[in-house]
Amino acid sequence: MALDAHTLRLLDTFAIRTRRSFYGARQGTHRSQRRGHGVEFAEYRSYELGDNPRYIDWNLYARSDKIYVKRYLEEETVSVFMVIDGSPSLTHPALQQKWQAAAHLATCASYIALSSQDPVTVSVLGGRHSPQYWGARSFAPLGNFLDAEGERLAQGPHTKVDIVEATRLAATRVRFPGICVVVSDFLYPLEDVVAMLSWFRARNMEVHAVQMLGAQDLDPDPNSSGSTLVDSETGEEIGLSLDPSAREQYAKKLAEHTEAIRHHCMGAHIHFVQAVAREPLAENSISILSAMGLFI
Repeated sequence: MALDAHTLRLLDTFAIRTRRSFYGARQGTHRSQRRGHGVEFAEYRSYELGDNPRYIDWNLYARSDKIYVKRYLEEETVSVFMVIDGSPSLTHPALQQKWQAAAHLATCASYIALSSQDPVTVSVLGGRHSPQYWGARSFAPLGNFLDAEGERLAQGPHTKVDIVEATRLAATRVRFPGICVVVSDFLYPLEDVVAMLSWFRARNMEVHAVQMLGAQDLDPDPNSSGSTLVDSETGEEIGLSLDPSAREQYAKKLAEHTEAIRHHCMGAHIHFVQAVAREPLAENSISILSAMGLFI
């Protein structure tokens, strides 16, 4: 998925802000849990045989007659794991606006990470898993992967996805604890949503959940004249005509479901954002990135 020059310039102003430190695979730009010889001072430690004398604090020695060495926070990379719901409720041709918005958001977030030399892996639930991408040069292959997955899933067959099992399989690909961004409509039973997010928390990830809804999710019968609904996963058709009372009940149920997810995320220390797939995609993605609290 290509990004225009204006969008790239806006994304260049963002940086990843983690809420905690991680062990990285390479030297990078994020505070690590390791103590070493970085830039930011961490603590003093008593001198031990073999320590490099250059890290001795001689001023402290002059005051206390004891030898201490300075320890610093090392800076390393942080692994970023992008997870996109690839079930038919996002990838069916009639619902592609949701997939396009989700894929565009993942592309923008990945660009920010890759520009900081952070590794990115993409997993499409119900679809395929990407290799791990490193560096800005791998941005184009990552975008090509998302484009190919979108086209492949749109062509079908549009079969039901066991979203909990798909999430478990995705979680097994996590090599290092880091950041996990899950983009889904989360229109599943609450217990399935909880299980989805729990798989990544169990892998010691900092989880950010984005609920990507479409216009049809907010208003399934906009004409109020009756519609034929087709289950995107089973193909079952039902007639639907919503009177004002039914529409109010639907909106109430959707709000209650979203609030239950939000409540769970608060208790589990997961940052939750509700978003709506809108055009233009670039402005929509920038707005969501700003609301996530992960990108500053």
